[in-house]
Amino acid sequence: MSQFLWVEDFGDVDVDATATSVFGGILANQSIPNNQFRLRKLLAEQGVLLKLDFVEALEFIRNPEELLRIDYIILDIWLPVDTTKNTTAETGEYLQTLLQRYDADKQTASEELEKMAGYQLYVELIMEIGFPKEHILFCSNHAEELSSISQAFGEAKLKLLEIPTKQREEDIATVQNWVKRCRENPYSVLRRGILNVLDDIEGNVNCDLTEPFQKEVPVNKDTFLEGLRFMLNSHRIPSEAKRQHLFKALCDYLTKYFDRFSGRDLYRGKYKGNGFEMEVPKAYTIPLYFIRNWVAHNILNNANSAFSEQDVGFLFMQVVKGMFDYSSIERFQLLYRYPVVNDSDLQTCLIDLQNRHYSYSGQCEIFELIRLKGERKRNRNVSTEDFVAHKYASFLFCCVELRTRTKAKSFTDNMAQREGLGYWVNLTYHIDSQGDNLFESLKSIAYHRLKEKNF
Repeated sequence: MSQFLWVEDFGDVDVDATATSVFGGILANQSIPNNQFRLRKLLAEQGVLLKLDFVEALEFIRNPEELLRIDYIILDIWLPVDTTKNTTAETGEYLQTLLQRYDADKQTASEELEKMAGYQLYVELIMEIGFPKEHILFCSNHAEELSSISQAFGEAKLKLLEIPTKQREEDIATVQNWVKRCRENPYSVLRRGILNVLDDIEGNVNCDLTEPFQKEVPVNKDTFLEGLRFMLNSHRIPSEAKRQHLFKALCDYLTKYFDRFSGRDLYRGKYKGNGFEMEVPKAYTIPLYFIRNWVAHNILNNANSAFSEQDVGFLFMQVVKGMFDYSSIERFQLLYRYPVVNDSDLQTCLIDLQNRHYSYSGQCEIFELIRLKGERKRNRNVSTEDFVAHKYASFLFCCVELRTRTKAKSFTDNMAQREGLGYWVNLTYHIDSQGDNLFESLKSIAYHRLKEKNF
């Protein structure tokens, strides 16, 4: 879910009433304390960071690591200015310069700044930091605040933003709808989920790379995590075209270490190297091995293979499970609101996939059939294939096991329709639904995404 910075001076207004006006949708059915410090703790659990005065908020937004923790900002206009707070030397120097612009007398300057504090934070965010203005919402309670902010915007020749209050019902609805849209924005949910998972992995000393990624050419964990952070450093939501470029780049980056595997070994759930062999979970390696192959051969660029936030989130969850044995589904719940798929529906889906997409008399290994979809020499329809759907299909086929139902029997030359002797085996795909909890959740997502794509 997206995270918010809320800068608010409650003044003489009830804390619980103000919190309900702004975040009532998030805090529904919860007991909201009428104490700003207890409220701060409750809001933090919901991804809302509450700052109560100008200096505290200024110090937060001027710290790049802190600002990276939030996606959207709600600003009050009139804020207390506590010049006694400890700040960095750089922020303290900026604050003194700012106060001098208002008045030579420090006390008078502080009183004047208080009336315009929210506006000054806005200017700092937009002009100095480059924070997207569409990610900021002003809220006000008093006409005096609205008058001062209107004057400030006019003097700066800036377009005045819509400034709802926290009192009128129509304004409260506007604020809560804005919060809901921001909180559930798919790109923001994806970006925030990935960044939070990176923090979790980095902060957990027991969350290390799994054995295959420590063998032969070990992955540099810190470099891998920092590279992902760098790619998602901007708060701004890219346009659709730029988003596709970013998603393809993320897929390339996330799967680059999966080229250490061999398809033939992976089909058996194995990883083999120089003098060692180990089991690997097929569901968290085979689809990523395929994506790596397809990215490397530059065949993911057709229109049918466009990625959505759901698709990238799914791939990311597979990667961190495969590389770190870390389950991150709870970070992305807002992207996936699907019912659980039952085995009967899954069986029907797998039969349909096999009949329509992966039926070829010369090959019975389902994963090899999926891999061959990306072979230009074998598949004349490469330019129109939906490789995102093939990724989901390869994941679902990881929940079936190929079993023989009868003993092998010989057949004649006529039955074989080829020279020489041979034999036939009756094979059955057996659905095994006893996977880990993450696998069971991803199984339902894969099933429903294939249905949505009409694959």
